[in-house]
Order: sequence, then C-alpha cells, then structure tokens
Amino acid sequence: MKDIAFPPAWSPDRTFSDGRIGLRIENTIATLAIQIPDRHNALDEPATAGMVEALAAAEDGGASALLLTGIGGRAFISGADLNGFEGPRPTGTDFIDRQRILAACSLPTIAVIRGYCIGGGLMTALNCDFRLASTDSSFGIPAAKLGISYGSDGLRSLVDAVGPARTRRLLYVGDRIDAETALSWGLVEHLYAPDDLWPAAMDMARTIAGNAPLSIQATKETVADILADPDQRDPGRIAEWGARCKDSLDFREGRDAFREKRAPRFEGR
Repeated sequence: MKDIAFPPAWSPDRTFSDGRIGLRIENTIATLAIQIPDRHNALDEPATAGMVEALAAAEDGGASALLLTGIGGRAFISGADLNGFEGPRPTGTDFIDRQRILAACSLPTIAVIRGYCIGGGLMTALNCDFRLASTDSSFGIPAAKLGISYGSDGLRSLVDAVGPARTRRLLYVGDRIDAETALSWGLVEHLYAPDDLWPAAMDMARTIAGNAPLSIQATKETVADILADPDQRDPGRIAEWGARCKDSLDFREGRDAFREKRAPRFEGR
C-alpha cells in the first residue's frame, strides 16, 4: 500500500525524538503526528517519550485543541514496536505511564484514525477524548498471538468503551475488526470517507477551540472524576471548577453574546 498525503500538506513546526514525532500549532489547533511510516507508525520507547514532549509543548504553546494522528495514510499506530521496548527501562517511563499522560492532557484531544489502529495504537486512541476514523480503517489487539498481556490500567479504557465481553473477544481471538464494527461497538464515535476524515476532524477541533476554554476544562475534569474509582473521586475539586466557571469573564461574555445575538469572544478567564 502506497503512502498518501495524510494529513494533507503536512509540515511540522517542531519534531521530537529524531523526527519520530511532529507537532504543528496553527490558529490554536495543535496536530501531533506519529512520523514512522516505514514501520506503520509503531511506537518505540523514543517515540512515546517524544509524544510526551510534544503534548507538553502543545499545552504550553497556546493550543486550544489537539489532533493526534499518524502520517502516511496506511496506519494511525500499528502498535508498540516490541523491539524498541526491550531491555531495562527507567521507572515511570514505560508505555502505560505515558498513556496516562495522554489521558490527563489538559487539551481536548481527538484521535484521527486512518488505516491500522492495532494493539498499543488502539490503547493510544482510547486515551483521547474522541476518536474519528476513516471507513478503510481496521482495529485489533493481537496480544494472544504475541504472548503478551495488558494490565488492568491498560484495559480499563477498552472495557469502559466496549464492555467486558467484547474486550475478551478482541483479545482472545486477536483478529481485526473493520471500521463499521468499531463504530457499532463504540470504539470510535464517527466514521468518514477517507478524503473527508481530515476536514471533519479540523472542523470539530475549530468548533471546540471557539468555545469557552474553562467550561471545556471543567467538563474534561468532571468526566474523568466520574470515571475514576470511588475512592479517587474529588467532588470538592469539581465544585471548585463549577464556581470558577460561574465567576469567569467568559461566563459573562457568553451571556452578553447570547443576548446580543453575536458570536462570543472567549479568553479563558
């Protein structure tokens, strides 16, 4: 399968981990792309470290939303590059720890999936807020074919998305499912024709970026709190977010814009 121009006209502003990861921020929309097309964007240790650096750069660079994708059109992420994770690893720098960092990213995150979304690639997508995919994408977790296992942290988001029976189905059988099945199971929220995927993702990101940042952050924190184990929930912190939004200039701007029948101009304060 030949690589195509995906994302269209891709040219990163910065790269990380010897070019494995690219980042571009344009009009407050950040695009973080896995740039290892010769390995179907399989993630090795340096690539996951580069993702963490790029996420931090996007958060510090004034982005309002982040698109996560893989270049080339053949694969979003085809899994973890097992050879790239061999040997001793420093504490706190393994694949699962870095997935937690993606899940905790303060920005709204959208996985834009075209091609293979396999193993660790699917786990990466599930740690984003939304998953948009092309109709020619495929999904799977071949753990049983490789003799590996995922811990409870690794599988929690999958069980939350599709339930325990379908989680077992994906891991016991180890084959791939098509995009329509992924949609019906809840692995992705939206499907698009391949040429329509990127414009749809950008449109969604722009819409989110135009809304009140504090409100979006409060929603992200509240949903995460709801999904947390009961002993880890913090209703006081969620109440603080509600009060912060109510007392914000953006809340006043939203009311004024509604009354004046104009588009609001939010500033995140």
